[in-house]
Amino acid sequence: MSDSLTPETLNTLRLPIVFTPGAWQRAVLLEQSDHAEKLQVDRLSHVLRAAFEAHLAFPHKPYVLFEVIHIEPTDRLDQDPLLQLSLSLLQEPGQPAALLIALAGEHQR
Repeated sequence: MSDSLTPETLNTLRLPIVFTPGAWQRAVLLEQSDHAEKLQVDRLSHVLRAAFEAHLAFPHKPYVLFEVIHIEPTDRLDQDPLLQLSLSLLQEPGQPAALLIALAGEHQR
């Protein structure tokens, strides 16, 4: 992993991070909880850490998939507990570059 800590990789990790609405709702936002704020901060931290680890594992790929545990109230026991997300570099004309976290396949370029 130390080979991937180039100045370019470190600069990428300093970019702003944006979520698509779907990724935010499924990965971070909680419907109802007595401790929703703390749990959301914990989930956000977990998603960001997983995204950075995926980026560091494949620093030269423009689009990287990663997974986080998906905890959502449901009656279905057969639902996959992992949520697949993607991390990509978002470069729009006239806008600053940013890292985009999206649901897998939601925002491929």
